[in-house]
Amino acid sequence: MAGFRKRTAKDLDRIVSLVDRLEDRVERLETERNDTAERLSEILDRTAAVDARLTSVSTELARQIDELGRDLDRDAEIDPAKITEIVEGALGTIRDGQIRLANEQARYQIEFRKDIAILIEQLRR
Repeated sequence: MAGFRKRTAKDLDRIVSLVDRLEDRVERLETERNDTAERLSEILDRTAAVDARLTSVSTELARQIDELGRDLDRDAEIDPAKITEIVEGALGTIRDGQIRLANEQARYQIEFRKDIAILIEQLRR
């Protein structure tokens, strides 16, 4: 009978030890999950800011194009060479703005993909 009690006590100790380790693991996973959720929230906030910025810049660009069109209509009596010069200058400015926007968007996309990859890796663990 003493052997049975001794073995039962050992089994109970192993079970208690296992439960303690599982509790520690669950606590660590919960902390990681909370950190990941917080990071994801930050990423979503940054993405919303980028979207707002792109919308703002696109709206401003459309307004400038419209303004340029009105200016061209008003100045239709100007020498065609002058109009060509104005249009080419405006298109150059627009192209430069588009390049800046594309570069900015690409940087944000790269960062966003890196953040998502980190989150996925953290969730896999």
